[in-house]
Amino acid sequence: MPGLLATRYPTTLESSHVTSASRDTGSVLRVALACAVLGAAATSYGGMATAATTAPVCSVQSRPFGTLSTGQPVAAYTMRNARMAVTVLDYGGIIHAIELPDRGGVVGNVVRNLASLSDYEGNATFSKIVGRFAGRIGNSGFTLDGKRYDLVARPDGVSVHGGPGGFGSRLWAAAAAECGVDLSLDSADGENGFPGNLRVRTSFRLDGGELRIDYHAATDKATVINLTHHAFFNLSATSTIYAHTLQVNADSWLPTDSKRVPTGEIAPVTGALDLRAGRALGAVANSQEEAVAANKGLDHSFVLTGSHAARLSDRGSGRTLDVFTTEPGLVVFSANGWNGTLRDAAGSPLLKGGGVALETQHFPNSPNIPAFPSTVLRPGSPLRSTTIFRFTTADAQGR
Repeated sequence: MPGLLATRYPTTLESSHVTSASRDTGSVLRVALACAVLGAAATSYGGMATAATTAPVCSVQSRPFGTLSTGQPVAAYTMRNARMAVTVLDYGGIIHAIELPDRGGVVGNVVRNLASLSDYEGNATFSKIVGRFAGRIGNSGFTLDGKRYDLVARPDGVSVHGGPGGFGSRLWAAAAAECGVDLSLDSADGENGFPGNLRVRTSFRLDGGELRIDYHAATDKATVINLTHHAFFNLSATSTIYAHTLQVNADSWLPTDSKRVPTGEIAPVTGALDLRAGRALGAVANSQEEAVAANKGLDHSFVLTGSHAARLSDRGSGRTLDVFTTEPGLVVFSANGWNGTLRDAAGSPLLKGGGVALETQHFPNSPNIPAFPSTVLRPGSPLRSTTIFRFTTADAQGR
């Protein structure tokens, strides 16, 4: 793709850790962003590189967003340039809005949000950062370096998205940055059964038509980690994403057991799950093929072939979203359980298929499957992971 030099993902999280010689990357990024505002070239970071572009001047503004049930105030940070605006909350790292024009110049929000802060409090992952471990871990835990760790799990022995009170339910420390915001939090040793005192930083940066998310984590004890963002995209002004076309650059996917935990099998994509050439989401999510119908839609982990993970496009609005990542996997979830009981900030009900999550991550249940890319994080080898959401809009002639 123009603007990104294709690089294969690291085969393990440990191989994506930086060496001491490369730990100044954060300051390099800040310098690069400052240069971008002046119209200079962007720089590479986290194993990925963006092409030289002239970025519009960007502003970052914060405002009160409300108060949590605990009495803690929540702030919203809006990054804005000439192409688009992105609003992120310090509660859960929620992406509340990504606003950009359609082919007719009408500006709209392309992520689904919720009507109130209390609604966000009642939904553990909706449009939030997910951690410590995105996806499902079976067997009520895992063994690392010969020691068994029991996780807080459901009665069926499945830990989901790191367990209750995860990163999406936390108030992060926030600081405005050059055309972005940095969020940080600490997760204590033993939280939901996971070992190690963990320090996490998530950085959001706006550059032209790109929203870049950089994850950084360090631990004082060997642990496992899998971070992602659970934003739901809808590029249109309609109530569902079924008319969208989704292309996923994956030759294989991860079959699951009856608890929707990956078994360790890596199977070739076939039928409805073969999205390599792009398919209408309605036809895929409503397929009666067993692999899809069992989940009542898309809720599948794909094994990516490279850094360009996916392309989501909507012919009506002319908008396209390209997803790039250093992660080896992508979970596609088509909002199968939405039933209209929740409403968005505009008052519209959230219906089944009202959005699609494109969650870049390592594979669920990796701690129990040695053949999967490693999710082990060790002291002295911090995690760095990058995902880029690139938005473009065709003109009125479809170009």
